[in-house]
Amino acid sequence: MSHYVLHLEKSQEFFAEGNYEAARAAAEHALESALPGQGAEAATMRALCLRKLEFNDEALALLADLVVSSPTPEACAEFALMRAERNQCDADCRDCAIKAIAENPDLPSAYIALFWCDASDGLYLDAVRNLKRGINRGAEFSPSRAFELIRGWCQELCQADAPRDAFAIIQEIGALFNSFDFIILHARLAEICQEPRIAVQFYKSALVWLRPGPMRNEVLETIARLAI
Repeated sequence: MSHYVLHLEKSQEFFAEGNYEAARAAAEHALESALPGQGAEAATMRALCLRKLEFNDEALALLADLVVSSPTPEACAEFALMRAERNQCDADCRDCAIKAIAENPDLPSAYIALFWCDASDGLYLDAVRNLKRGINRGAEFSPSRAFELIRGWCQELCQADAPRDAFAIIQEIGALFNSFDFIILHARLAEICQEPRIAVQFYKSALVWLRPGPMRNEVLETIARLAI
């Protein structure tokens, strides 16, 4: 086994353990021992380590070079995500994420990049589908941030007289975030869309989170009204 491969595998091992400084050092050793035609994977590892270590400008610059010169799927996915997080959700960003998925369909960062691109284009149902794909592949995404975004989209759609579109969004993503906020949103959208059976189901689920008091009484009264 070559020195390049040994250092690269060590870098990947350290990265998986969360030891990003050691992973970066090993990636740099791999680059030093790379033969002509080698180096793309090690350079990608170095960029991923820089990202984890919050050297974001350096990571982005390295990834930008990689997607032109040696576009590994991981480099394309992370470059797309970094651009999306900087509100640079243009066609190039989307194409980069799609290219990464075409070569490796299990890269969570590529799906989260597409989530932000879809959200930027107002394609909310596509956005939550890509968010779900990313999370199911290991991406971390704040549930509170997800709720803030999705609630805003649902309000926007309801105000535009498109509650069914809002209901489709919560039907797609609600089960992934089994929190009180998502359960109540699901129930209320079902009620708006005249789906009393589904509304009752989720209002009942919300009771688990509620102590005796005005809000619990309101939910109980809503269940009784809808169940008639």
